[in-house]
Amino acid sequence: MPRVAGFFGFGRIARATLVRLRAFGVTRCIYVARHTASDEAALAATHGLTEVRHVDRDALARESDVVFVLAPGGAATHHAIDEHFLRAMKRTSILVNTSRGSLVDSDALALALHEGWIWGAALDVVEGEPKIAADHPLVREPR
Repeated sequence: MPRVAGFFGFGRIARATLVRLRAFGVTRCIYVARHTASDEAALAATHGLTEVRHVDRDALARESDVVFVLAPGGAATHHAIDEHFLRAMKRTSILVNTSRGSLVDSDALALALHEGWIWGAALDVVEGEPKIAADHPLVREPR
């Protein structure tokens, strides 16, 4: 079964992450970035992937088994991962955010986890930190 790694942002850290994912059975890489990478075919060949492809946000949500959020913060990316994006993801998908808390709408993510729109989330950052209370929905959520 193909495993698809999706990247929101496809810079140096995303590419370094891709290198490590091959060991976990990733066969395809899709990404959203400001610019299409000119070396997609070379990346696919180097890492033994069937494809590396620039997609739109909807395709990223719909096709990815794991979405890695690795983009800079700021007004252009604020809540880029919102309710619409999360609802479009597979029920078996995982969201990983290690970039900026402001990229993910925390309320929408808490609802997505609680209602089972996605399987889980791995968060190194949360919107509003370091002032996150123990009763914050993402702190209480078991997944």
